[in-house]
Amino acid sequence: MNSQHHLRLELDSFAEGFDYAGLRANDPISFPHRFSRQADQEVVALFAALLAYGRADLIARAMEEILERVGPHPAQSAMDDTEDSARARFDGFVYRVTRGIDIARLWVGVGQLLRTNDTLGQAFQTFDEPNSANLRPALQGFRDFIVASTPGFAERRGFNHLLCNPYGGSACKRYCMFLRWMVRGPDSVDFGHWSALGAHRLIMPLDTHVHRIGRYIGLTKRNQADWRTAVEITDALRSLDASDPLRYDFAIAHMGISGLCPSRRVDAICQDCTIM
Repeated sequence: MNSQHHLRLELDSFAEGFDYAGLRANDPISFPHRFSRQADQEVVALFAALLAYGRADLIARAMEEILERVGPHPAQSAMDDTEDSARARFDGFVYRVTRGIDIARLWVGVGQLLRTNDTLGQAFQTFDEPNSANLRPALQGFRDFIVASTPGFAERRGFNHLLCNPYGGSACKRYCMFLRWMVRGPDSVDFGHWSALGAHRLIMPLDTHVHRIGRYIGLTKRNQADWRTAVEITDALRSLDASDPLRYDFAIAHMGISGLCPSRRVDAICQDCTIM
């Protein structure tokens, strides 16, 4: 049995036995799952993904505040708000480097997108370059639109952190996670609303856990957690499943988050691991 075949068998077995529904409750994707309308799910998913930096409990607290501020129909609220009402809606919000003014700018841009498209998914399709190997051009088109449609807001580091440049070289983990939620599925985690964009074109949301475990199991040898590494890990997973390389993402990430795969070798755990 070659090593690639062995790795696929082990990852398949691990992923199939994972408690997705149980872990979803403590993952940022739980927030859009509270809504029934696709348009609302998309808007909440975008904010949940972009705020998914830092400690899980603080992310959850920030998202609870966001949801309280946007109300039960976030897509409609975004379309109804003016720049002034958006600034007022998020006034006083603080989460690490993100401030209410940064959220308000994104909110105004999203509202403008929704006034000209039925859903964010429809907008992303207009930004997409179908011949591109991945969805990076669509992300750039999305960001360019948000920036261009909000000229009344001053440039801020906090906004550029929230909505980073997709071609800036970073792994764009939060963008990639948002796209996974929307494109993969539908299953117990991901929505699958944008499946037409192609799950095979997704790039792995690269965080410290995925990077570390990816190095452990031979998906990459790169030390930098950047876009090139995310692509390299995705390409390695694509060799295991060409149509859906990210189906292993949620399990691999939570293997690190949960401590099932510790950051340093623990013999009691690592000696029985069949994936390494």
